Amino acid sequence: MSPRAAKGLGDASAFHAIFFEEADEHLAAVESLLLRLDPGKPDAEALNGIFRAVHSIKGSSGMFAFTEIVALTHVFENLLDLLRKDERALARRDVDAMLRASDVVKAQVAFRRGATPAAPDMRAAEAELRELAATGAGPRRFAVRLGPLAEPVAAAELDTMLAGLAGMGELANRKIDNVAGGEIAFELLLAGAEADLRSVLELVVAASLIQIDSSAPTVQAPGAQAPDAQPPKREAPVDDGSIELFEAPSAYRERRRGNRRREEGRREVDRAAGAAQADAGSIRVNVEKIDRLVNLVGELVITEAMLEQQHGPLADLARHTRNLQEAVLAIRMVPISAVFSRFPRLARELSQRLGKEVDLTLAGEATELDRGLIERITDPLTHLVRNAVDHGLETPEARLAAGKPRRGTIALSASQRGGKVIIEVRDDGAGLDRERILARAAERGMPIAADAPDQEVWQLIFEPGFSTADSVTEVSGRGVGMDVVRRNIKLLNGTVALATGKGRGTTVTVSVPLTLAIIEAMTVGVRGETYVLPLASVVESRRVAADELRRVVGDGCTLRVRDEYLPVRRLGDAHGEIAVIIEADGSRAALMVDELIGQQQVVVKSLEGNFRKVAGISGATIMGDGKVALIFDVPHIVRENLTWTLA
Repeated sequence: MSPRAAKGLGDASAFHAIFFEEADEHLAAVESLLLRLDPGKPDAEALNGIFRAVHSIKGSSGMFAFTEIVALTHVFENLLDLLRKDERALARRDVDAMLRASDVVKAQVAFRRGATPAAPDMRAAEAELRELAATGAGPRRFAVRLGPLAEPVAAAELDTMLAGLAGMGELANRKIDNVAGGEIAFELLLAGAEADLRSVLELVVAASLIQIDSSAPTVQAPGAQAPDAQPPKREAPVDDGSIELFEAPSAYRERRRGNRRREEGRREVDRAAGAAQADAGSIRVNVEKIDRLVNLVGELVITEAMLEQQHGPLADLARHTRNLQEAVLAIRMVPISAVFSRFPRLARELSQRLGKEVDLTLAGEATELDRGLIERITDPLTHLVRNAVDHGLETPEARLAAGKPRRGTIALSASQRGGKVIIEVRDDGAGLDRERILARAAERGMPIAADAPDQEVWQLIFEPGFSTADSVTEVSGRGVGMDVVRRNIKLLNGTVALATGKGRGTTVTVSVPLTLAIIEAMTVGVRGETYVLPLASVVESRRVAADELRRVVGDGCTLRVRDEYLPVRRLGDAHGEIAVIIEADGSRAALMVDELIGQQQVVVKSLEGNFRKVAGISGATIMGDGKVALIFDVPHIVRENLTWTLA
């Protein structure tokens, strides 16, 4: 939108939120496309897509008078203009510089939004792009025609424009027909980009009235057309697939490539139109409004449970409530691509820093997860990808020596299984070194037997401060990675499992619930009180005879379930006769209860936010009779015996 049109908006602050969100989307697209660019064989469609996104940011920034963003994106455009027109070759340095520039724009958008206290210095990024745009771009002759003019251009504006153009390059062959219906024509020898020229011309005339033909400068032959004579208008050639008489094969191939590029351009316009049409069917809604709607539906679920307890099954109400609940929760679901999209950049930068060659593959990006979980799972997955590049993959030389390809592979995938989302981070590196882990554990005085099972050994890397790195680097080595992963995943009621083989790589599997707002649960009774177990953590239940329990040294006992001895967990001094086998982090335990009440959905409420944190309890819910029921923290129960007693 032009500055003149922006004046009609009055107070533009009402539109800022839309601008910030759209800018974030454009910048995400720029980063994704830049990471896909191959300097040896750049994709023209990708370059055009980057140019369009940067141009959109520039236009919107100008509307809101965010001049520093306009300045940087303008230079960004200039470089892209040269690259997409094949006026200079794309180099790795260009990609790196454009990635840095997009980061700076992102930081400036965050500052304008109020998310960061200080504005970034944009001068270095702007200077770098300007230098790259000037490198290898020889002077070109631009033949410019402005018109036909609906009305004459003011003399002062025309003089200012021509003076500005003369300062940019060598201005010659002016032909001024500055009257209604007339044209202004001239030639300009300019080393800059066409975008620079257009930005000056658009200050005087509308963009639709600007016609520019460009070519490399040539020496005029004797008897050639006079400078002021208008060149004959050339019609675009029609390509019927034949080779023109005396046309060189190289020229024919170039002409065919040009036709293909034009056809790609037409297809891109069609796609953009389709996307715009699809966009018209969606609206932007504040997340707080959605959260309030989710809470209200949760209250409705509780009310429906109360009515059912008082009046018996209410089939229609239950069905409608369930459908409404699923529809509302679906609004909060977002594709996990929102997280995955940042890892190609991370893998690229880490591989360059560490001297490794990495291919990152993504799968299941359309898998949906609750928005709240998306925000909280980013950090653990970032640690896992960093570890895979740094610790998992070998150097190219080591891989070749081991008979592997130079380039290592990291596969990041997501899938939905029942009420869970399973995320895998898999690398084809060296795998975990059992002897090295045991040696480091011995150095730290950690109690573990030399013949301990592999899974027990692998769990050591999740201990705080544990690291097998020989030295601390800016990437890793401080032992604060995997313990953070496990702790954060547990806060999401999720689990982490690890599988590895020497020389065959490592796979870390993260399992988290689809949503934390409402869960499928098993309700159990202990001494007249109702408790809740997340159904995803329940393996089975069984009645236990007294002689099936075996005392162990200390104050505990075990229950034999088939060929496995499970630690028994009791709630304080309660002596239930039913064992519910629960599982977390690859380990199991038998929780003793008095009765199995049933299975139902429950709305999770924060106990810590409304009361205080209680060991072994992850939250609370309101049952159909109006009473509060505590929700067990299964990982805590499996890991440690409960020390609190029932009131």
